[in-house]
Amino acid sequence: MSIQRFFLPQSSFSSGQVSLPQVVQHQLKNVLRMAAGDQVVVLDPQGMEYHLELALAPEGNFTGKIVSQEMNRAEAHTRITLCLPLTQREKFEWALQKGTEAGVAAFQPLVSLRSLVQDGALVEKKRARWEAIIREAAEQCGRGRLPDLKETLSLKAALQSLPEMHERCLAAWVDEQQIGLEDALAGFRPGGALALFVGPEGGFDPVEVEAMRGVGVQPFSLGARVLRMETAAILAPALILYQLGEMKPREA
Repeated sequence: MSIQRFFLPQSSFSSGQVSLPQVVQHQLKNVLRMAAGDQVVVLDPQGMEYHLELALAPEGNFTGKIVSQEMNRAEAHTRITLCLPLTQREKFEWALQKGTEAGVAAFQPLVSLRSLVQDGALVEKKRARWEAIIREAAEQCGRGRLPDLKETLSLKAALQSLPEMHERCLAAWVDEQQIGLEDALAGFRPGGALALFVGPEGGFDPVEVEAMRGVGVQPFSLGARVLRMETAAILAPALILYQLGEMKPREA
């Protein structure tokens, strides 16, 4: 069985000591049925991994003795912000989970002209659930940092802010006939910040595409086949990271 991993807040790390929050205590004792002497890995917000040996304190809670520590080596150097229109709950949550596994650094929920969900305020009530999905996926796949979940924006608002925050902005568009992914990434060096827009089930409206072009977002094609939104949302960031050399085997 693989060793259990937990992301902890910075407040859990102080003067060489690691305190385990009650939610983790509950997971260790009541869900995983762990015992003194078992080992877990905890991570701080900077991506440092601490291997802990568990011990039981007199009050019944676990304490953790640091056995070793090292910087996590699973994170991609390139930070991709996946801009994804709101859609059916199952599809959106699947994209959050698989996008985390693929290496996405941040998720930007969007409301576009054709997105199935038009009220961003309603879905913000699901934030706690979405953050839990991201956390569980990050712990399972060995990520060093938790992807950031941004507040929902309209596509118009996103186009007003994201281009200034990213070195390259791309949009997967089914009607793009000339520019493929390799061309769209030309001149972009690994380690930079990249915003990736994926359209809703009905695709981006041509008016939206022109607005994206107007602020420097480059549409590109994922090939001749028409992909479902949730497929493109996972395939595109994975292909970008592969193209940039970010899918190499983990160093020993």
